[in-house]
Amino acid sequence: MKTIRDAFQTSTVCVILIGLVLAASLFVFIPSDAEAYCPSTSILAETFGKTCWECIFPMSLIGTTVFNLSEDSVRPALGPGQSAVYPPQLCGCICFTPYICVPGIPFGAFFPSHLMEVVRNPFCFPSLNGLTIGPNPTFINRGLVDVAQDDPALKMSYYHVHFIIFPLWAMLGTGINIMCANPSSMGNPLDIAYLSEVDPGWDDDVVALLLFPEAVLFANPIATAACAVDSATASFGFPLDPLFWCAGSFGNIYPPSGYTSGSYSGQVKPAVLVMTRVLAKLSRIGAETWWAADGSMICADVPTFLIIKSQYKFQLLYPIANSDSTNVVGCCSPIGRTQLMWGLAKTYPVDGDDFVFLLWKLQRCCML
Repeated sequence: MKTIRDAFQTSTVCVILIGLVLAASLFVFIPSDAEAYCPSTSILAETFGKTCWECIFPMSLIGTTVFNLSEDSVRPALGPGQSAVYPPQLCGCICFTPYICVPGIPFGAFFPSHLMEVVRNPFCFPSLNGLTIGPNPTFINRGLVDVAQDDPALKMSYYHVHFIIFPLWAMLGTGINIMCANPSSMGNPLDIAYLSEVDPGWDDDVVALLLFPEAVLFANPIATAACAVDSATASFGFPLDPLFWCAGSFGNIYPPSGYTSGSYSGQVKPAVLVMTRVLAKLSRIGAETWWAADGSMICADVPTFLIIKSQYKFQLLYPIANSDSTNVVGCCSPIGRTQLMWGLAKTYPVDGDDFVFLLWKLQRCCML
């Protein structure tokens, strides 16, 4: 009897030990936030293959549009800059007196200026070959935010945005950028200019109000309804700059945080909305300037502290790039244009839920 009892006790201990080992192994292999997947792309290495070069159009010279190629039309660039005697077809930015200026030609075109990454996981950089900077801090939200577990209609998406200086013309040595007298057209080096992960107002709507106090006036259903007009104009051209709180069919820019309601993470629409919010935020602090100014203001790119939506176009580069063969209305789209015209079937599971956009800005300048 003692032998049977000892054997039973031994087998019981073995079962307990095996159970503890299995439980420990399950605990070890549960994925953590620090193991979040970051997709890797080769955008920097495939610039020529993925960039839609016709986004530079329409191009204007001497107050006349010279090339368009079916891109959305904009008004040609006009002078006279700082000159008091030149007609609109000429400009002067290097002046000794208002009546003696080095003559130049008003030039207008869209320049590829920035990459904008919209990602679910903090410090994930798809365009930098999937680089992830350190472990994910526990205080940073990530991915899909559940408002109510039992009501999928109330889910919200939350994204981080990276604003990367990408002076493509300067990097390729085309020389187009140095023809303009505007300092911002000279081209800055490739650099990361903004990270939403370190922005205290990106995951807190109350903190965001400190930079955008007018949000209390526009973050409501009535102001959002006015965005229908902005959406209609963006579908056939460019959005309306006076409706600065609207992002067309994308939704309301206010509050300018990473949360978007009524949609799921991994879709194009909430991604381009938070991208637009970053542009509005950078405009508010003066980091984004008005490149498209002309007439007497053609010599400088001035801050406006409100987003100038009509000077932007964007091209989706990742996960499925927009090109002539995949987009019926051109490779680039203005802010607010319905995704039915450019953003259908652009995602895929696992590593196709993050986005990289190439931002194009309308530069009007005095070409010397």
